[in-house]
Amino acid sequence: MGFGVLTSNHWAITQTLAGPHASGRWTSLQNGVGNLAGIAAPWVTGEVVKATGSFQIAFAMSAAVALVGAIIYAFVVGPIKQVHFSANRSAAAATD
Repeated sequence: MGFGVLTSNHWAITQTLAGPHASGRWTSLQNGVGNLAGIAAPWVTGEVVKATGSFQIAFAMSAAVALVGAIIYAFVVGPIKQVHFSANRSAAAATD
């Protein structure tokens, strides 16, 4: 249920925070970090299972990561509104 609730708003939140000029960069950064997690999680799980012979610790680690993510989202993210960048920085980025 939590995954279904998150995924419907995931890209909308990114576009809202970044605004029309930076949403592509923010979206690509999120995709990159998400893909790194998709590489690291199976590797870490395999190493934990190889070392312990059980999936219990791997499942506990996954639950802990999910719980930390939920806590961060609840207490750190804050209101979802567009971030306004300075005009000088936007002009410099447009010329790149």
